[in-house]
Amino acid sequence: MSCYYQIEYIYTKDFPGRAVPLVILSNGKPGYVINQWIYWLIKRGMPVNSLQSHINRVMQIYEYHAIKYRNKALTKNQAENLLADFLNSKIIGDSDMNWSPNPKRATLRGYVDTITKFDEWHSTFHSAERLNPSEIRFMTNIEIYFDFQRRTKWDAMLHLFPSRSHKKKERKIEVTPSHSRFKLANRKIPKAFPVDRFIDLVECTSNPRDQMLWLLMGGGGLRQSELLNLFYDDNRGIDSEGCTRIRLADPEDGEYTWLQNGELISGSRTQFLAEQHCNEKFKRTRPELYKLKPRTLGVKGRDHSGWKGMTFSDGGVTEVEVGGRISNINEMFWIDQRMGIRFQQAFEEYANNNFYGKSSKWPYHPWMFITVEKGKNFGMPMQLRALNRAWKRALSRINMDNCGLGPHSLRHMYGYYAASILKLPIETTKVLMHHASVTSTEVYYHLSNTAVRKELEKAHADNSTLNSIILPEARKPFLSWSI
Repeated sequence: MSCYYQIEYIYTKDFPGRAVPLVILSNGKPGYVINQWIYWLIKRGMPVNSLQSHINRVMQIYEYHAIKYRNKALTKNQAENLLADFLNSKIIGDSDMNWSPNPKRATLRGYVDTITKFDEWHSTFHSAERLNPSEIRFMTNIEIYFDFQRRTKWDAMLHLFPSRSHKKKERKIEVTPSHSRFKLANRKIPKAFPVDRFIDLVECTSNPRDQMLWLLMGGGGLRQSELLNLFYDDNRGIDSEGCTRIRLADPEDGEYTWLQNGELISGSRTQFLAEQHCNEKFKRTRPELYKLKPRTLGVKGRDHSGWKGMTFSDGGVTEVEVGGRISNINEMFWIDQRMGIRFQQAFEEYANNNFYGKSSKWPYHPWMFITVEKGKNFGMPMQLRALNRAWKRALSRINMDNCGLGPHSLRHMYGYYAASILKLPIETTKVLMHHASVTSTEVYYHLSNTAVRKELEKAHADNSTLNSIILPEARKPFLSWSI
């Protein structure tokens, strides 16, 4: 076994009865990129012998880079010729590598075939930040080579520009601190929840209420405070695609219509709560239900939810198109329709478990999200701290306890997906996220620069769905949901 890596075999619940190879690098840490690729190949049904051959070939190139270049960043010329030099060493032999000459065409074709497969997978699916420094350098170098290789097929000015470097972390451009672009580059980029783990997050959450929370934040871009201010009937029913329409409104001044003495009354949500949820009978027994007010107004302590505010259209007349659908911007937009369908499934289960079969006024308040644990507080409005506890439990179930991400990372995922995957105009994304200023939206387009290379190189990929761009087949696709 090489001193630069070793292969261990483990058993996982994902592949019962099968030993799964795990590549460990010389620093004792798993090779993130190669192991993700291995997982994907197994999911594709690759036989054991073929899988082992592919792993050995890729890791031999890794070892070649480590020995020949001591894992240092290569010059442009070295990077462009990395694979050619590797194959030449295989043909004529290499004392540094302890390789004997092997000019067989079948052997060379095997290496080229493996590298091509690896390159296509990496170009299409791998957008995550790499974790291991030596692996970062290796992958950067090999990306440069493949960029050059691909461009020979279409770039008429290749002789003028030999290669475009992708060493994003190492490249430095000297500009004066007063330069506007310098200031933009130093803006903090928000951490987005990884899209390829979103399905795991939802499906490993057994509570339908919490599934609804993650779907509204990740699929609809809502903030925590916006979730807790939703009314139960802000679920406006099913649209033509079968997903749920979610109404958005200011928790205090937002317009609301209700039935009173046989007549339809329109007014603010503050007015509705005052007239319909006085709850006199709870004055002494449950004072928290007495004379309800918006959770932003006159509410103290644990039931206060906050409200950052969102921008609405005047009269709700402005429309915007996403994925061929036009909707009023005073409604929430599902970034992918399957998320909306999955939300409705969770909502129906949630309602069946907690609302149906109760008294007509249950739960004596209008808010959508309630405490579902049986006991004294069952049915009370869900609190922010309860949401955060649910988030921690959900992360623990998918082994992301120490990822450093909070629930708001789902909203960042929404913005990232709109900018980098759907490639919507920034003004459209501004409307989707209900930003008052496009300045708040720009950060997601700065983030999207990390995905530009991959999107340009794989023109044949369908960038309109989660399955084809973000989710390798190693992940459970959205379409596997029973919809």
